[in-house]
Amino acid sequence: MTEWDRARRRYRLVHDVAAAFEKKGPRALTERQAELVAEYGDLDHFLRDVQRRYLTAAYTGLDAAIEETSGDPRVAVADALAAVAEVYPAFWRLLKEYADHPALAEGQARFRHTVLSATGVDPTGLMSYRPHQEVKGISHARKSAFCAALRPVRAWLH
Repeated sequence: MTEWDRARRRYRLVHDVAAAFEKKGPRALTERQAELVAEYGDLDHFLRDVQRRYLTAAYTGLDAAIEETSGDPRVAVADALAAVAEVYPAFWRLLKEYADHPALAEGQARFRHTVLSATGVDPTGLMSYRPHQEVKGISHARKSAFCAALRPVRAWLH
């Protein structure tokens, strides 16, 4: 089996499990535990993969916001994060549910540091997958532009 096959298998598994999580909650992970362990070894590695995929989209959205926005950086960062949550709601809910899981702490800290260094905005107080926060609305134009940018990538990966 090639690395390409492994990457595609994991892509499908992550999306399938996240979609099931939206319907069933944590029970979805329990039901697919054997499959997750066979592919990832444990729940920690699965959660890190979901986080990596989600944060990759967040970095992309933030790059676009930095290039395009001249107004309030806090609003631009919040809009970019909200756009990612709207494009990947299943990932967002899964990461929100497991936000306090130790496997995600390093990725959360690295994301916070990167966003703070790049924008001067601390994403901790903004929409993210922290349990106490809710998704904030975004401008239709920003959501449409972000979704349009991701559409070819998502189609190519399926």
